[in-house]
Amino acid sequence: MCFSATASFVAGAALIAGGTVAIHKSAELGPRVLGFAVFPLFFGVQQLSEGLLWLTMSGPDPAPSGSAALVFLFFAYWFWPFWVPLSSALVEPDPFRRRVFWGLAAFGFCLGATLFLPVLVRPETLEIYLVNHSIQYENPSMFPGETAKIVARLVYAVVICVPLMGSSHPQIRIFGGLILASVVVGFVFAAYAFTSIWCFLAAIISGYIVYMVNAIGREDALVDPSRGNLS
Repeated sequence: MCFSATASFVAGAALIAGGTVAIHKSAELGPRVLGFAVFPLFFGVQQLSEGLLWLTMSGPDPAPSGSAALVFLFFAYWFWPFWVPLSSALVEPDPFRRRVFWGLAAFGFCLGATLFLPVLVRPETLEIYLVNHSIQYENPSMFPGETAKIVARLVYAVVICVPLMGSSHPQIRIFGGLILASVVVGFVFAAYAFTSIWCFLAAIISGYIVYMVNAIGREDALVDPSRGNLS
């Protein structure tokens, strides 16, 4: 996250608390909403890992690409491109949309593996800098130029945003709109540290999940009272 280790730790702790509430609520509604319910928890863990990374940062010199950086990038590179469409597929009532979301989940898993495994195998290729009070992650061997980075970010954004914006559930579409807005903000105002800043913005937005999980349960119960429990 931008600003400081303290800010990352505070955000992480708050998100983990919110995630605990959402998970508890999802237990009443059934396992299909659990995918979304764990968003704040996992974003919280991701923010805590970047908080630990902040503690190793000192001026403009590159930070070591240790376990904290790898945990953060596991979520950013691999977990979210797979988990977001998977979570959308699990709660999607429309068969066609559900198939599309499952396909995006499979593609996101492969995309995430392509992005993260090279860093995991060769962490020395990762360059981490402090730029404008934000953490910048660079991997010149994977993205040798700006064009490659822009294309990768656009594909990533499609995998994340389409299953949210295309959901049959209005509350998920609202969440998707907020996530899309965070992507645009990251592109326009903080491209130099897009990974860190977008993940922070998305993490804060994930607090909306606590309300959204309840709303999805109410929507399903109204459509079919027998589905008040979504299992």
